[in-house]
Amino acid sequence: MQVRAYNKIVVGVDGSPSSNAALDWAAQEAEIRGAALELIHAWNYPNLGYGGYVAVLEDFEKDASNILNDVVATVREAHPNLKLVSSLLQGPTAQTIMERAKEADMVVVGSRGRGGFTGLLLGSVGQQLVHHCQIPVVIIHLAE
Repeated sequence: MQVRAYNKIVVGVDGSPSSNAALDWAAQEAEIRGAALELIHAWNYPNLGYGGYVAVLEDFEKDASNILNDVVATVREAHPNLKLVSSLLQGPTAQTIMERAKEADMVVVGSRGRGGFTGLLLGSVGQQLVHHCQIPVVIIHLAE
C-alpha cells in the first residue's frame, strides 16, 4: 500500500499523558509519511482576577518553555531522524494551533490536556479544532 507523502504534521503538546500519546502517534505518522513534525505549545497568562495574590508573570512563559524543551528532548531521543520544529507561542491554544496548521497537512492533539474540563470526551481544544480546522484532525484518546 502506498502512503501519501505529507510536508508537515502539527501536534499540540502540553506534557500531559494524552498530549504525549498524541505526540507518539504524530511522530510515527510523520516518519511513515516523510513529513516534518511541528510541536506547538501554546501558553497564556492566567486570568488572575483581583486580590492579594501577585504572580511573577515571567514564570508562566518559563514554565511553558521548560515543558516544551522536555517534550522536544523526549521525541528527539525516540525519533532521531525526524525533521522536528518546535514553537512556543502565546495565545489561545486552539486558535494558535489552527494558525500554525494553515501550512500543514494534518493536526494531531490529545483528547484532554491541562485544561479544567477533564470530564469532556474530546476536550475544548479538540472540539474547536474538529469544528473549525480546514485540514484533517486526529484526536488521540487514552483508554482509562
